[in-house]
Amino acid sequence: MEFKPTKEYIAKLLGNEGIRFIIPEYQRPYRWEKDQCETLWNDIIEVFESENEEYFLGSIVTYRDNNDELSIIDGQQRITTFILIFRAFYECFESENDKGDFPKDFGKCIWDYERDKGLLYEKTHLKSQVAIESDLDNLEKILSKTINNEKLNNNSFYVKNYFFFYEKLKEFKTNHSMSWGKFCNFILGNKLFVLLVICDSQESAMIIFNTLNSRGLPLLNSDILKGHIYRYKKNNQGDSHQFTQDWQYLETLIEYNKEIEGVDFFFLQYMHIIRAVKGDYDTTKLSMLSFFTKKDRKKKYYGALDDWLYKDGTIPFIINLAKFWTSYKDFLSDISCRYMNVLNLFQNASWKSFVSCLVYKNREYFENDDFDKVNFSKDFDKYLVELIKYMTLLFLNNNATTSISNEIVFKLNVNVLQKKDLSTNFTQKYEFPKFEDFKEFCISYPRKMKYLLYLYAFIYSDFKDDIIEASKLQIEHILPQKWQYKCNDWTEKLHKKYLEEIGNKILLDSKTNSKCSDNFFAYKQRIYSKKGDNSLKEIKDLGSREKHIWLKEDIEARNKEIYRRLKAFFDKNS
Repeated sequence: MEFKPTKEYIAKLLGNEGIRFIIPEYQRPYRWEKDQCETLWNDIIEVFESENEEYFLGSIVTYRDNNDELSIIDGQQRITTFILIFRAFYECFESENDKGDFPKDFGKCIWDYERDKGLLYEKTHLKSQVAIESDLDNLEKILSKTINNEKLNNNSFYVKNYFFFYEKLKEFKTNHSMSWGKFCNFILGNKLFVLLVICDSQESAMIIFNTLNSRGLPLLNSDILKGHIYRYKKNNQGDSHQFTQDWQYLETLIEYNKEIEGVDFFFLQYMHIIRAVKGDYDTTKLSMLSFFTKKDRKKKYYGALDDWLYKDGTIPFIINLAKFWTSYKDFLSDISCRYMNVLNLFQNASWKSFVSCLVYKNREYFENDDFDKVNFSKDFDKYLVELIKYMTLLFLNNNATTSISNEIVFKLNVNVLQKKDLSTNFTQKYEFPKFEDFKEFCISYPRKMKYLLYLYAFIYSDFKDDIIEASKLQIEHILPQKWQYKCNDWTEKLHKKYLEEIGNKILLDSKTNSKCSDNFFAYKQRIYSKKGDNSLKEIKDLGSREKHIWLKEDIEARNKEIYRRLKAFFDKNS
């Protein structure tokens, strides 16, 4: 990665001969509010009046594109605002008879200049290619030689901010006429500066930007992919309006969904789908951006090589994928929803690509006016339980590394989309552990117990009942965590030995768990039977048990029962 950070005074930077800043398609629209303009203006006045200070305007992160123009990754809002300020300065001199050099000096910050021709108004130093923005024509009108106020849209941020600074300048000129020339020289001089970073590539610029912008909104890969698709639609199909509407709809689908981190997620899923279609289960991590935009056969960038980004079905499928992931319960059977609830407890999210492959495999169902939920769910009913088996056996065998988890899922992706047996290409088969090994695992890895108990709760009811979300459940120790002297036949030594065994643990909703606290089993039984969540069948069974004491024999028996049911589940689905 190479980049050149330099301190640049804003007027000299924008006034450089031949300079051209490009705001790429993937950038967000210009959205500086009035209070931001007010703050900038007040800061400028404060620095002007202090005389000795300089003012740092922020960083501008760019890279040189194929036309040797500077594409802005970060700082487009600031650059745009200063272009508007310089245009407001230029306009302030239009009514003056003795204009001097100031109009030319400010104009050179906006337009190209040639000595024998003067300012070249058709060649601006800023060009916006933002894909989804309705008022770019207002920017073009402001940056023309003559501004016709009647043709400007006063709701445009460009227009509002241009007039804000124009009015501020006129007010300053009227109230401080003796300082006007000095103020102009101050703006054009060596007081207001930026840190300009010119990177060697777009990816390098994104890395620098997201590092500098840790407090702000990151620039997403999907923002750039949006720009690529927009440009293709506009140049090759002549109409980008439908794509613009589709993208806006896609963003509204996930706007309030906290589980999904932006549109990037869906393009990542799409990348995994394409790799599976191509039979690629290599676990080498690929850059999603490169995968879709760089035609490199050696690196298996199939998305770019086969132009998947521009296929007519891509955006409609991405939208349907978003609909599914934001509300999968609307598309799946009850049992598949329960499988999804279990899978959602895995920290490694690679399993989601397998689910997305199933969505892709059944994508034709989205084309029907009446969605066929029953038939759409059949593959999910069949394969999600297999996915649970593979993922669970990995960590039960102490082998759930990210690399191995990815390898397992990527192979499953290929097999399901190429209609092969799921076990194809697997050289190692993971077995359910022996009973003693299972007990040892449960004690050694307490953080895995919530998942196992949640899975067991579904198995206990044969996946016939819904269970409340795992996030609302806590692990309850049936034998209280705090040893008590008058606790039936328990000694402190026995208490310590059996406390953390899985047979002594069960899931409870947080409110009921709090009520149980460190009370004796007989007291807890009353709470289990009356207060426990109705979806937890075993809790109700414990509450109605005739035996009102909880002994080591009970824990040992439940250890075996949990093991038996889990093993039967895995054997049945193997």
